[in-house]
Amino acid sequence: MIKGFDHVTITVSDLKRSIHFYRDILGLKVRGMLTQNEGKFKLVYVDAGNAVIELFHFEGEEGQPLLETKNQDIGIKHFGFKVDNVDEFIKHLKENNVEITLEPFDAAGGVRIAFFKDPDGVLLEAVQGELALLPFKEGK
Repeated sequence: MIKGFDHVTITVSDLKRSIHFYRDILGLKVRGMLTQNEGKFKLVYVDAGNAVIELFHFEGEEGQPLLETKNQDIGIKHFGFKVDNVDEFIKHLKENNVEITLEPFDAAGGVRIAFFKDPDGVLLEAVQGELALLPFKEGK
């Protein structure tokens, strides 16, 4: 049986730039690194509270970012980080020239959210507060 969420993996184009973003700008802790294929494939593990972000980097191989998605596209859309204050967090990101795609606003469920991108264009969300859900009813 599943015990919890473990990690999400992001393939990055520039490992140093991504480590700087996740560690120095977002304030997450780098746990460590693994290498394979004589150091040409690097995996860096970043502690994201109750889960881990696994950064993949393929040395010497060109990659392409995934295309922008439409609301109806199937698959992973983004992932979110809990923050104490969305407005202050977004202000910090702007001071560090991070692309903000949607300014802070009060969303359904009683949370305040905003969206931003990592250096490779991965869509991320900042979430303030605890989500208040309605009871789930089968078939609705």
